[in-house]
This record gives sequence, structure tokens and C-alpha cells, in this order.
Amino acid sequence: MLKVLHTGDLHLDTAFASLDERQAQIRKNEMRAAFTSMMTYARMYGMDVILMAGDIFDNQYVTRETVRLMVQEFEKFEGHICIAPGNHDYAGTDSVWRRTVFPDNVHVFREPKLDSVSFPELNLTVWGYGFSDKNLYDNLLRGRSVTDPAQINLLVCHCDLLTDSSSGPLKEADLRAFGADYAALGHWHNPPKAGERWAYCGCLEPRNFTETGPKGACVVEIDKDGSQSVVRMKRVRFSKRRYETGSLDVSGCVTMEEVRTLAEHWIAEKKYGEDVLLQLRFTGTTAEGLVINPDLLGNQGLFCLKTEDETVPSLNLQALAADSGIRGAFYRSLEPALTSKDSVERETAMRALRYGLAAIAGENITGK
Repeated sequence: MLKVLHTGDLHLDTAFASLDERQAQIRKNEMRAAFTSMMTYARMYGMDVILMAGDIFDNQYVTRETVRLMVQEFEKFEGHICIAPGNHDYAGTDSVWRRTVFPDNVHVFREPKLDSVSFPELNLTVWGYGFSDKNLYDNLLRGRSVTDPAQINLLVCHCDLLTDSSSGPLKEADLRAFGADYAALGHWHNPPKAGERWAYCGCLEPRNFTETGPKGACVVEIDKDGSQSVVRMKRVRFSKRRYETGSLDVSGCVTMEEVRTLAEHWIAEKKYGEDVLLQLRFTGTTAEGLVINPDLLGNQGLFCLKTEDETVPSLNLQALAADSGIRGAFYRSLEPALTSKDSVERETAMRALRYGLAAIAGENITGK
């Protein structure tokens, strides 16, 4: 039985620009920690091969610390490692993939052409190709097939199987015709349902609110007798944290304390803890003078809490538009933005309206 660890889309050295400096540094360290945890798992559970399907680094600028850590982990692993650079970490002239001296057990597919490396002791051939530029327009599997179906044949590549794109477009029919026992794919961070003999590993550690839920890698076991193989795949979590999103209706709230209480109860019901980064959207109709101040919510026991205020103040807009005083004048000055087709402009104008009306009324616009 051949044991394979399939990973990719690690995006090491991601900047995490949306977080504060302290949180960003923690997340950078946790991404490296997730990588080392995965490599420890590979050693402990006797993986024969690690397939890395591209975007190992977030871009071409990689810290020496990260490269040194990667090389050290590769040296500890007794099996084989095959890497197919992707569109973020493409194997350009000055890339890490061409400048770094990797251990002998590491093979990097640096060129945008289908190639293979054989491991006779495992009755195994690994096929792959890499990006040498940020774009790859060609379908490199079209018309190709494995040369020895009696061997175990694996494919590793960074590709787009779901849409036509500049990121290595493939068709599922090409995968089937190629004849690999298993295709280890990278590019989609939220992996779709796996095919019969292919899968996207998804990202190892999530980076933003489009990558919700636990993340990790695929562990694959392959038994082969003649030209027939049996493939078993499972997903293993390695992420230290997870991103989640949600929506909370705070209709009827008059004070910030009421909003805070509802948020506390909602988070508690979800059983979210310190491992979660949450983006919470507030909706509903609230008191005219209520300004939702995210600073007063704190982190609610989470690693990070981001909020979006989509609430609507309880206002008679028709009466406000007809108001001859300062309230009416202020509303009319914002009316074009309030009816804009741009959602960001509308949200900004609504927030300005709420702050302005609260200030005109002499209310505390800090939300305290």
C-alpha cells in the first residue's frame, strides 16, 4: 500500500494586511506551524510520498526564515517530495525553486510541460508540471496518458478544473484519459467535492473570510494489483484557526449594550472560541440614534471579530426629506449617496446619516 500526503496552497509568508500588526505576525507564525505539524504527521504516519500542488509561497518574495524552515523539514522526511509550483510561487528565473538547494528527496517540476520522475522501489511514477510565469494558458494533459498503467501513477499540478482560466485550465475528461491512479490538484482553497481519482487539497491554513471552516490536507492510500487500483482519501485538519461568517438581526435595539448582549449570545450558541476569526454582519431596523461601534464589542473571546453594519435606522425618510430644519438639510445633502448603485457608498452614507442625526440631537455618538 502506498501512502501519500497531498497538500498545496500553503501561501507561506502571507501579509495578512487586514489584521493588526500583532495579529498578522501571529498568523504568519501559525501558517509555518501548520506546515511543520503536517510534516510531523507525514513522518509519524509513515507517508511514502508528499505531493505539493503549488502556491507553497504567497508570492516571489519569501523570507529566508521560511525557506530555511522548509528545507529543514524536508531533510527530516525519509520519503519522496514532489512539488509543482503554481501561479503565486511560479518557478521564474530568480524564484526560490531555482535558487534554493533542496535535499535529494525533493523533486520540483519547474517547467510548464508534462514530465515525470520514477521511484522503482515503490513501483511509482509521479507526473507533473509547474508554472514558470504567473499565467499558464495551455491544457498540458490534452492527448497525453501514462506510459505504464501497471505502475502506480500519480499526477501533481496546480490547475483550474472548474473554470476556463489563465491558471492551468484542465477538463475532467483529460484527467480520466490521462489514467493517473490519483491526481493531486491545487488552486481552489475551498475544495469542491472530490472526483473518483482526483481531489483539490484546499489550503492548509485559511487567510481570509472567503476561506471559511477548518482547513488541512488530503491523506491518500493506494493499493494496486496489475492495472487495477483502489484509492482511499480522507481530509485531515492542520489549520490552527478558522474563519467564519454570520449574520445577526438586531432589530429593535436602542443601545449599544443591547447589541453587545445579542452578539455575545449568538457567538456562545455557535460555540466559537479563540481559534475563530469571525466576520459578523448586523442587520435589521434599530433606533435612530443607535450607532454600532465595533470597538465597544471587543473580540468576544475570539481571535478576531470584524463587523459590518447593515442595519437601517427607524426613520421616516419622507418626513425627513421635507423637514425645513438642519435635520432635513443634512438628509438631503446625503440623499444622492444614500440611493447610489454603489453598495459601499450607500453604507458609508447611511453611517454618516446616523452619526449626523445623533450628533444634531445631542446624543453620544461614541456608542457608550
